[in-house]
Amino acid sequence: MIKLARISKMAVTFMAIIAMVVTSTFVFPSQVARADACSINGRDCYFGYFTNNYDGGPGRRQHNVLSAPALLNVFTPDALINNLASHMTCSGGRLLNAGAQNATGAAFIILTMMGYAPGTSKDVACQQFGAWAQVVRDWRLNTNYNINYNFSGLNTRSSLTDVSYYISAQTTAFSIVFYDPVNHAPLYAIKKDCGNPVGRLQSLNKPFTLTPHITTASTNVEAESSVSVSGTVDNAGQRPSPTSTQWEITQITVKPGKKAPHEDENGTTSGTAPCQSAGGAPSGDYFKSADADCKNLQKGTGSFNLGNPAQNIKPSGSTVIGDLPVGTRVCFALSVQPHSYVDANWAHSKPVCTVVGKKPKVQIWGGDISVRGKIDTSTTTKAGKTFGSWVEYGAFSVGGNNDFASGSGLIDQASAEQKDWSKLTFANVDEFGGPSYGNYASIAGFRSAPGIASFFGNVQNKTPIGSGPTDISGLAFTTGDAIQVKTATDLTINKSSIPAGKSVVIIASGTVTIAGDISYTDGALTKLRDIPQVVIIARDINIQDNVGRVDAWLVASGTINTCNNFSGSLTSKKCGGLLQVNGPVVTDKLILNRTAGSDTGADSGDPAEQFNLRADAFLWAQLQASGNNKAQTVYSVELPPRF
Repeated sequence: MIKLARISKMAVTFMAIIAMVVTSTFVFPSQVARADACSINGRDCYFGYFTNNYDGGPGRRQHNVLSAPALLNVFTPDALINNLASHMTCSGGRLLNAGAQNATGAAFIILTMMGYAPGTSKDVACQQFGAWAQVVRDWRLNTNYNINYNFSGLNTRSSLTDVSYYISAQTTAFSIVFYDPVNHAPLYAIKKDCGNPVGRLQSLNKPFTLTPHITTASTNVEAESSVSVSGTVDNAGQRPSPTSTQWEITQITVKPGKKAPHEDENGTTSGTAPCQSAGGAPSGDYFKSADADCKNLQKGTGSFNLGNPAQNIKPSGSTVIGDLPVGTRVCFALSVQPHSYVDANWAHSKPVCTVVGKKPKVQIWGGDISVRGKIDTSTTTKAGKTFGSWVEYGAFSVGGNNDFASGSGLIDQASAEQKDWSKLTFANVDEFGGPSYGNYASIAGFRSAPGIASFFGNVQNKTPIGSGPTDISGLAFTTGDAIQVKTATDLTINKSSIPAGKSVVIIASGTVTIAGDISYTDGALTKLRDIPQVVIIARDINIQDNVGRVDAWLVASGTINTCNNFSGSLTSKKCGGLLQVNGPVVTDKLILNRTAGSDTGADSGDPAEQFNLRADAFLWAQLQASGNNKAQTVYSVELPPRF
């Protein structure tokens, strides 16, 4: 019985303690909170920001957040920073004088201005002091502003180790005020006489977040070309970035067939700077790899305004990419630092790339060019030289002539002006009456095409042949004898070597495909009858990519295609061999698909196609017209004007 009595007494005591705790927790704070209707920044009135301890409620002795004279002598951002720094003794990220009134007040101002939740350790104020100082320097503030308040106030209690909210009357006091950068409304204010933050204490650490982007107008360029790039930076935060924000445009040169570092990533952040070379960041080569070199193209600093994108700074730059091999990829990226207020890393855009390509050239030797339309080609300027397409003699066109030289004008040419290399371009005025290269005559008044097809079409001695692959040397007749014409619908010509004294004339109603070289003998010729010659007349003539030499007259009522058997889009890896055609070419449409030449250095002017109207074609034609093996001077032949 004695033991039971003791147990019963202990149980009663424990229940009484429980009742007392519940009573103290339930009655006083709840009634205070309801009566005052005060809740700021996650704390009810009279509860400490750091500890959430009740400070005794109304009527208890109050102290300023900072002891007098508080901030009366603060008139600049640095003065505010230095004032709070003087109250805090920090070591190893710890606030050593955490029990002092001014240390507590300084920590409270720093943490609430940075948006930290109640209950955050005072030590964080030491750890974030540098970031807070940057906010103060970056934010728009007025350090001597008389403002009216009708909000809750703040105080420290006698313990001086915490700060709590209390209800204050409306007051007007000189204050340090921070403004919203967009609508210029007050966000955070501190009374100068007491250091009390007043109002709702909106965080100034509303993070800016910067996202860089870059574009270039060219997806492919030629070596030694000038390339321009432009960038933008999105600021998705609620305030501008610091004035010390860095930006850099990086040029990345990538080996053919390889990718730029981070090309497959849609924008990244990294502690590594973009590139050291050419005056970039002091360290870090984020865009350098075994397959890619990088260099700084342009850089600067400044504050990026709010917006997607920021309108005040738009980084841009231009460069001449150099005499790079075809297929080299030249990429560009824009980087900014810091990425955001809470992230000091670099933010890198996704690299955008352009591929070094080529502008293939065509050369016409030994004659003129006559076009019943316009001539549009291109030029390339490298190391003070201009390279392009040209004809050895005259250029005649119904339409305009753009960038196509006459009189071999683009051989070792320094000038980029067409007037300096179009001396034999027959010119007129354009449709508006201004001077123009080309526009030589109307179609009705233009020189007629040679009647090659009609001449050989009238030959009576015709023999049909099959359409299968053919070595046409077996179709030859003896040069100087009566002309023999072989006819077909479609025909494929394999590699054929035409011996001395033999000729071939083919007329096809369909398509002739040249699948192998057609070559005349390279041996010595002693008389006109030794001259070999091939004449191919068809609706369309297609030349395959493996063919490098065609010794023949090519006459098409439709199209001549210098490389027709590639798949997909034409690239520098397709149709890459030089095509040499030795003989007259007459066609309604000429498609120049070869991609040879136009390489680096001294090879920049090498052609993709070379059409050569040699003397053997004139002599053979004269022989057919005269009917014997003598060259008679009584015959007149219209020759190019330069001759």
